[in-house]
Amino acid sequence: MSVGVGAATTFGAVAVVLLMVCAVPAAAAATPDLTPGPSHTIWAYGAVRTVNFGGHSGLAWVYQGSATYGYSVILNQTNTTSSTFELAVDRTMGARLSVEYCLPGCAYPTETATVDYAAWETTHAWANFSVDGSVTENGVAVPAISLLNSHSIVLGNLTDSASGPHRSAYLSAAVEGNAAVNFTGPGGLGLLPDDLTADSEWSSSSPFNATGSYAISYFYNRSGPAGSETVGPTSSSGSVNASGNVSVLGVAGPGSVDFGGIAFTNISLVVVGPFAVREGFILIPDGADLFGAGAATVGSDESGFTSVSMTAIYARPMSAGHVGIVGSEWLYSASTLNPSVTDLAPSGTEVAEIASGSDQVGSTQVQGTPISLAQANGDDSCLTSGGACPTGATGRTFGGIIGIAVIAIAVGALAAVVVVAERRRLPPPAYPNAQFYPPGAAPAARPAAGARSRPPARPPEASEDDPLSNLW
Repeated sequence: MSVGVGAATTFGAVAVVLLMVCAVPAAAAATPDLTPGPSHTIWAYGAVRTVNFGGHSGLAWVYQGSATYGYSVILNQTNTTSSTFELAVDRTMGARLSVEYCLPGCAYPTETATVDYAAWETTHAWANFSVDGSVTENGVAVPAISLLNSHSIVLGNLTDSASGPHRSAYLSAAVEGNAAVNFTGPGGLGLLPDDLTADSEWSSSSPFNATGSYAISYFYNRSGPAGSETVGPTSSSGSVNASGNVSVLGVAGPGSVDFGGIAFTNISLVVVGPFAVREGFILIPDGADLFGAGAATVGSDESGFTSVSMTAIYARPMSAGHVGIVGSEWLYSASTLNPSVTDLAPSGTEVAEIASGSDQVGSTQVQGTPISLAQANGDDSCLTSGGACPTGATGRTFGGIIGIAVIAIAVGALAAVVVVAERRRLPPPAYPNAQFYPPGAAPAARPAAGARSRPPARPPEASEDDPLSNLW
């Protein structure tokens, strides 16, 4: 987490979370009653998408390439008491990018350069929730589902190679981290009110305390006309003991999405806290985030880079003791540096050759919808190894998504009240917290006392392989 040790007010990340939740009547909704026991409810969602692209680069170069993006999520719910439940989650996210630069064109090139980039992240997490929480609507406290704590173990890997007439470079990095975040306010951190109506707004906040650690192992080699450079193998690590307040702002907007004949209402949440957020409740250390600005020791030498941000979660309120998260949507933004152009440019003046929005790979939406456990496990293998990846997009496509523009406006209004970090560009800026990550430090510590000693195992594939079998 990008916060100073002992800091109480440093917030390094803003996560914009859009939750699609089924509206309920305007009358006060009854607090759901859970049935505790050893039984589990298991379901999965995700998607893998491959896109091809091409365009014009700087200094008369052109480029062509392909990118594969995706993620898979398997959730396992256990009702622990009549008012609390736990979600255990296995989540894998990956991005693979291959770009060829050609001069004057790729049909009959006189010079070529290539960039091959692959990064993945696997997170094992468990979080505890209460149905006795609250949020504030129009100055009045109303019942809500709240987050009590979140524990996570994350592993990641990045391989980045570039070659051209003037330069070659190779980067390999691995990260690991763990985090335990406890919300100590009464009832935890309120997220979703039980009574949801269109255009309603709510907020909540809670004190928190967090412990965590991360470690980065790293190797880099480059060569060019000016000589060669090798860094590593080396490692660095850091730990965090932080406390402060986390805030949530929520808006329910019009529009709906249909899954298996069930309508879901659009809800946006802005969660402000010193951690990277996955799926709205998985909290990981910023320092172990290969898809953000946290692992800047790695990013300063990358030829390619992919950032991710969540734009939606598809969910509905608790029904029959089942929390209603059944999908999400993520925006992948990619950029690369032409190794030949980079070598010729003065230090500090390099620019990303694939700018966000310049073509399809610059900004790609990946919509994760209900899938079978078998498909989730297959996508996991694709994202981490690169083998047997599907072409196009996986996951089921459901109609009825409307009101996205309205949500974007709502998110913009909410984001205006928080400090939003500037999206990282290539080459990245100097890392402001580098003094907290001394090279050669001890490896990442195990999870804090009270957390589970090992991550939950990925559940076995269900005998009934219907991805909609756990919907209502």
